[in-house]
Amino acid sequence: MLAVAIDMQGAEKARPYVEQAQATYPNAVDPENRLSAIFGFKAVPNVIFVDEAGILRYTKFGGFDIRKPEFRELAERFAASPDLAELERQAERANGLASAAALDHFRRGLALYRQGEVQAALAEWRQGVALEPDHWIIRKQVWAIEHPERFYQGAVDFAWQKEQISHNR
Repeated sequence: MLAVAIDMQGAEKARPYVEQAQATYPNAVDPENRLSAIFGFKAVPNVIFVDEAGILRYTKFGGFDIRKPEFRELAERFAASPDLAELERQAERANGLASAAALDHFRRGLALYRQGEVQAALAEWRQGVALEPDHWIIRKQVWAIEHPERFYQGAVDFAWQKEQISHNR
């Protein structure tokens, strides 16, 4: 098992959540959002089951929560002895690939952010969101920069996020 946080601000922002979860498995950070580009997802949390031969066996993009009994059971069954027929029945794919243009804006924004040009980075990310409004990974990076208290001071404020979404429809 491996957990990957997608947070362009890096491992220091993700570390408190890993510690709170008392994770006993490796955790990594994908600050450049490469997994989204590879798999085409636009939201997190996700799960990807890969077998010992490196074959992708199951994906669930958006909404995966190991605390939910159905997901925990699925993960435990896969770890113990994968039932490939069952996994194939349950397999889901992303709801459309992420726009290459939106991902280009994300990458340009990331480069600007790393150079300390935060406002220019935010402008790039907003252009990416304008191209693909349902790309929640890009949208949440903007929110995390503008409202760090909603993301990095205790629990993530999901109610606030839902409120932002309802205002933007």
